[in-house]
Amino acid sequence: MLHPDLKRIDAHCVPEDKGEVRLFAVVRNESLRLPYFFDYYRRLGVKRFFVVDNDSADGTLDFLLAQPDCCVFYTARSFAVANFGMDWINSLSDRYGNGHWIIFADADEILVYPGCEKSDLPDLCAWLDRRGYQGIFALLLDMYNPGPFHKVKYKSGENFLNAANYFDRDYYFVRRLGLPFLKPAFPPIEPIGGPRLRLCFPRQNTPKLWPRLRVKLIRRLSHFAFRLGLVRKVGGENSAPQAFKMPLIKWKRGYAYINNHRLNPVRLAPVTGAMLHFKYFQDFSARVHDAIKREIHFDGSAEYKRYNELLSKNPDLSFSYEGSTEYKNSTDLVRLRLINSDFEWENR
Repeated sequence: MLHPDLKRIDAHCVPEDKGEVRLFAVVRNESLRLPYFFDYYRRLGVKRFFVVDNDSADGTLDFLLAQPDCCVFYTARSFAVANFGMDWINSLSDRYGNGHWIIFADADEILVYPGCEKSDLPDLCAWLDRRGYQGIFALLLDMYNPGPFHKVKYKSGENFLNAANYFDRDYYFVRRLGLPFLKPAFPPIEPIGGPRLRLCFPRQNTPKLWPRLRVKLIRRLSHFAFRLGLVRKVGGENSAPQAFKMPLIKWKRGYAYINNHRLNPVRLAPVTGAMLHFKYFQDFSARVHDAIKREIHFDGSAEYKRYNELLSKNPDLSFSYEGSTEYKNSTDLVRLRLINSDFEWENR
């Protein structure tokens, strides 16, 4: 059944075609990014879009309704109460994604994988099917302009890389924690690095276990004490955001995204990808203020509060550092070992 928050407002027919690669997204005020987002994924092989508009006020809804391959769902309900939109995505995926390869992406994310410049999603998905894989793991790779955020001049409809074509090359891939009496962590690995950890959460920007584990333990103990009424507010350092996603899945009814980064265990392919993440355009400061005002993001929008602190101290804030690297194609990421290819995929 469709989630009760959602109301479908388009009139498009949805064919029974399991060969369609389908994309699912939740958006709010994304008119700047959506034209290129749709263009990119259409060229990559997505045949149909299922998009939740969460009460946009910038023309986003009109754009979505004008797309012939987009099924549009509207809600003004709380993004945070709906498990940061995951309740909506899981409901739509069960209803329209069962038996399909699906993409789950935000409007500022585009998927790349080894050889994506020549091999589209139907090619990749057919290869995954032949080998019994159920999904791929992807590094969430923040893309940025080498200059200050406020000087970025992205033009709607242009390639995102025209405005933000640099990334951090320094990442560590570490094993995620799994206690002996619990199920193993899934996915089993996690990337540590990137500009957000480097600037916003520097003490957690390390492959060493204890500095990262200490933050999580103190935070969870503080939450527990707060629920018991032992303290007036949750204390401790905020946990850094996770820099990975599982964006391409062969969906089965009953699967569920736990949060924006993780879902129930599936058989992951040896080929991995990257979600190039284009958050840092000229609208970034306004988005920071909106996120703080509405407090709808994880941990009370803690990440955005940290951004606000940094921007208040330095209005010309930039992500550039000595490890900033220009993106040219997926081969760059394979060479830097940020994504993995596979002999069988390369020689299919």
